[in-house]
Formats: sequence, structure tokens, C-alpha cells
Amino acid sequence: MRKGRVYLIGCGTGDPELLTIKALKIFEKLDIALIDHLVSDEIVELLPKKTKLMYVGKQQKKTSIKQEDINKILLEFAKSGLTVGRLKSGDPYIFGRGGEETLFLLDNGIEVEVIPGVSSSTVAPLYAGIPLVMRGFSSSFSVVSAYNAGNKFNRNWLHFLKEKNHTVVVLMGLTKSRQIKEEALNIGVSKDIPVAIISNASRKNQKVIITNLDKLDEDSKNVEKPAVLVFGEVVNLHKKLQIYKNQTSLKTFGEMVWKS
Repeated sequence: MRKGRVYLIGCGTGDPELLTIKALKIFEKLDIALIDHLVSDEIVELLPKKTKLMYVGKQQKKTSIKQEDINKILLEFAKSGLTVGRLKSGDPYIFGRGGEETLFLLDNGIEVEVIPGVSSSTVAPLYAGIPLVMRGFSSSFSVVSAYNAGNKFNRNWLHFLKEKNHTVVVLMGLTKSRQIKEEALNIGVSKDIPVAIISNASRKNQKVIITNLDKLDEDSKNVEKPAVLVFGEVVNLHKKLQIYKNQTSLKTFGEMVWKS
């Protein structure tokens, strides 16, 4: 029996129009697709009817398939000769465990191809009217996760908040907003540093809250996940660059909620 092949496909932030042409072409080849829970229904609907679907997404505080088991499932399907798609939100190599899966499959003799996808780390700020870098405001940016292995809080990036002309994008930080605030204040970060909370970036129910570090935990309450946090002076540019708020495409990109 011929050996199968695995495609790790970045599916972006949920808007099907942001999916790459290459990803769409790969969809047509798939015998089975293993789907993360943040991949939108609109994108899943683009898969051919012949493709079998398997949902393997991991959700916080819910029973889910372990990463080691996902690796084994990919391997077994590929060994049986199937063309397998691993559909991931965002980009497979940006906090998506795509590197782990690719390494495991290559070590086991399986051919792998990785298809890039747009990441919420860049899409969310853009749709909120926030450029990550801009002369006079920010000359660099960092993308960090609020979690370390084992779901432990990652505090190693907090010192970035003290750097001038720098933007910090925090993924998976919503549930850690209180701890981010407290520990950032403890190391001397200004309580007035601007923060954007961007929920469901690029989707129909996108919402944006503009606040500051001092109010971060309060304003994070009841915000729907997934959400991205953006810290830095560039956040203040949303007032002039919120181009999606006043266009008819608002119905596509969701409701903008601006809170100062």
C-alpha cells in the first residue's frame, strides 16, 4: 500500500476570504481532515463532500484529545495511504504546535507539507485599526503567548511592556488578564499603557475594546474568546485608522465596540 501524505494547513482567523489559494487547492486532495476547534464553519464548508471530518481541537477546561494522540492519528492515517489535512487556525508554526507535528511525522517517514496561514497576531490589530509598527509610535513588535507548557502563566515577556516604541501582541491572554495586570504593575509598567482587546478578529462577531493596563482585568470580563491583546502607543491610532467601522463591510467584519 502506498504511503500517504500529511498537509498542515493554516486556515487563518476565520474569514474564508483570507484563506490562501494554495490552501483551497490542497482541500480538493484531502481524504480526511483533522480540524482544530477555532477553524470557522465557513472554512470547513469549503472542504469537498468526499472529505471525512474529524474534530480534534483542544479547549481550555474541557476534555480534549492530547497532542500525542493527535500525532499518532495523523501517522496511522498517513500509513494507511490517505491524504490527510491538519486544519489549524492562524498559521501552523505560530503557537499552533505545527512544528511538533511536522517533526514527529518526518521522524516516522511521512511526507509533510506546511501551508502558511494568516495569524491573528497581525490580522487582529489590522482590523482594529492598529498598525503594529509606525514611525513615531513603534519601530518593533513582539508576539507572545500568555501560557507556557502545562497551561502555566508565562511572565517572561512582561518586561517588553516597559520598552519605548515597541508593540506587544499577546495570544491566549484573555483568561490571564488579571495576572498580566498585577505582575506588569509590580515590575513598574505604567498603568496607563494603552491596550486593545480584540475578540473574534475578522469574523462577523468581531468586537474591539480600547482600554489601558489599569482597567484590563475589568474590561476583559465577558469578552468572547478567541481574543488578542495589543499593548503600546500604536493602540491610540485606532481613532484615525478604524477604516472597517464606517464602511458597509461592517456586516462582514463585525461590531466594533470602542471603550476609552
